[in-house]
Amino acid sequence: MHPSELLSALLDGELSERERTQVNEHLATCSACGDELNGLHFARAAVRSLPLLELPAGSRPAEEELGDVVHMTRRPPVWVAAAAAAILALFVGMATILAPPTTLEVRLDQLSDQYGARTSLEPAITPRTPVPVLERVAGPIE
Repeated sequence: MHPSELLSALLDGELSERERTQVNEHLATCSACGDELNGLHFARAAVRSLPLLELPAGSRPAEEELGDVVHMTRRPPVWVAAAAAAILALFVGMATILAPPTTLEVRLDQLSDQYGARTSLEPAITPRTPVPVLERVAGPIE
């Protein structure tokens, strides 16, 4: 395994003693990683040798103008909303499963009293005379 991602950390002194020892042992045997480390040294030295540039006057806002800057608030990541929805769905599901069953007792005479009386008072609905089942299927019986 080539420790390419650790070479920059080696240059910056960010590796633990164990990691530094492992990377140095690998560099002793791998010329490709040694070349990569030399390239990182060169790039680092080139960047550090660049002159510091001063900003021209007027390109930077005055201190009193910075007080009016509106700082943006960071929105929570999408996974927070997804996790909240999942937890809500879990609670609703558990409440549905664990809720005691409700029995609805309906008696036919109550339905007839409640709705039969109501339909008989409506002018659009006229009571029908019951037709025997055989007449509906086979026609009138003679």
